[in-house]
Amino acid sequence: MRFLFRWAFRLLILLLVMAIGLFLTKDALAKWWIVSKFREQGMDARIGQLEIGFPLNSTVSAYDVTIWNLPEYGGAPMLEIDDLFIDCDFSELMNVRRKLKPHFRLVRIGITEFNLVETKGGERNLISLPDAVAKSSAQHALGESPLYFTIDTLNFSWERLKFTHLADAGKSRDVNINIEDYTVQDVEKLSDLRPLFDKVATKVTWKVLLNKLFGRLLAKP
Repeated sequence: MRFLFRWAFRLLILLLVMAIGLFLTKDALAKWWIVSKFREQGMDARIGQLEIGFPLNSTVSAYDVTIWNLPEYGGAPMLEIDDLFIDCDFSELMNVRRKLKPHFRLVRIGITEFNLVETKGGERNLISLPDAVAKSSAQHALGESPLYFTIDTLNFSWERLKFTHLADAGKSRDVNINIEDYTVQDVEKLSDLRPLFDKVATKVTWKVLLNKLFGRLLAKP
């Protein structure tokens, strides 16, 4: 009995050490997993710092995030994020795997630069911002299209937009967006983001780029 108790105690200590080790390395493991998923898609990514709330039911914070374009789009950085904060139940993140709509209490994102790239054949690394977040549906008008997620509070900042035309450098543009801490409440459908899109549109004076960025939603002749 003493022998059994001794081994049970050792097993308990081992499990405790493993739990502490997992807690101390969870951020590094999560960072490695996220980057590996991008690389599986032929892209590269870097996360300067990642912090996951413990227990896994509250927040995710990331700083100094860079995502690179695919080689066919030049391979330069596509998206640079200075600050990303997400507040949600961890169970909601599992909804993504079950193809259900995740719900976030708070999303704060600070974009340093987004690089919209167009190839010689007219293909772009992003169809448009509305198409990136909205579900296409023949039953809904464009503005009423539901999103892939819902957000109670969205806090949005964006410094620069870069447009790169790989075949004609003369068509490339750099635009200072300079939006800081813009807040949108109760985001459920595409029209809920319209005030934010309109604010971005005031910074983009070139109509051709505006149409590329927002597609049909803010299309101008």
